[in-house]
Amino acid sequence: MFELGKTEDGITFYKLEHAFELDKLKIGEFSYFRKYLGMSDYLANFRSWLKRPTVALVLAMSGNTVVGWSMNEKWSSPSKDGRPVYVLRGIEVSPQLARKGMGKCMFFLISKVLIGHIITKPVNSTAKLFFESMNFEEPAYSSPVHLTDHPGYLILEEGNKGSVFCDNVSLFNENIMACRQKMFPKEMCVEAAKNDLDPVASTAKCDLVDNPGDSAGEVTEEVGEILPETPEVEPAPEDPEEEFIFDGKFIGEQKMMSPCKCGHAVVNKYQVTGKRSGTAFICTECHVERYFLPLKQKKK
Repeated sequence: MFELGKTEDGITFYKLEHAFELDKLKIGEFSYFRKYLGMSDYLANFRSWLKRPTVALVLAMSGNTVVGWSMNEKWSSPSKDGRPVYVLRGIEVSPQLARKGMGKCMFFLISKVLIGHIITKPVNSTAKLFFESMNFEEPAYSSPVHLTDHPGYLILEEGNKGSVFCDNVSLFNENIMACRQKMFPKEMCVEAAKNDLDPVASTAKCDLVDNPGDSAGEVTEEVGEILPETPEVEPAPEDPEEEFIFDGKFIGEQKMMSPCKCGHAVVNKYQVTGKRSGTAFICTECHVERYFLPLKQKKK
């Protein structure tokens, strides 16, 4: 677990690494994902996501209570310029902290941790205004990420992250640098080689200088209103929402008799409830659903 920063009123932000780090945490009050997406057990979902190496989960904490979270996942295709691409798949703030800039602070820290471009798809005009205040833009023809087949997506390019700023949070720069070094060792070395610098020093010089400019405008609605969808490179399940398992409980690993298209045969098994109930078999490497075993209905 990396402690990334802290607000003046005592909210601390962490980037989690392991599921066991959730054991002593409590979930605060959340409404949007619980009400509209049936996300009844937040900790179970956090644990499930942390088993996927492509996921970056950032939590906002008040003491040991989770009051905000954001789930970001690495897209399997790199950008045209070779930089990583992350999809912001979900962000939510406790209603008690809504309209106080908490969502902005959380994304500010996310932009400091993740190397490369970030994309997302707002579901309404309020969400779009929030992301535009964070310097997301509609992709141009020359965009480094090919989004022609994914209408409605916005992009924050790596070169525009410097103007993302929140003046209510103090950065723990050494922890952020250590987090980036662990997540992106190759990218850090490439950047250091370009500048003839040590990888950690390069990050400190280029990416972690506080922006003295004015902060973006406040969001007037709950950040929980934002629900991005994810572009798929591999063939998606029949219902694309099923790939993002909200109620999936991890129940173990299994080696399939035949390999996935990516060449790996090991899958994670999740017990799923909702529109369809049963067991989902998800490739541990590319995270594509290999197979779904429906739950047998009991005869009356």
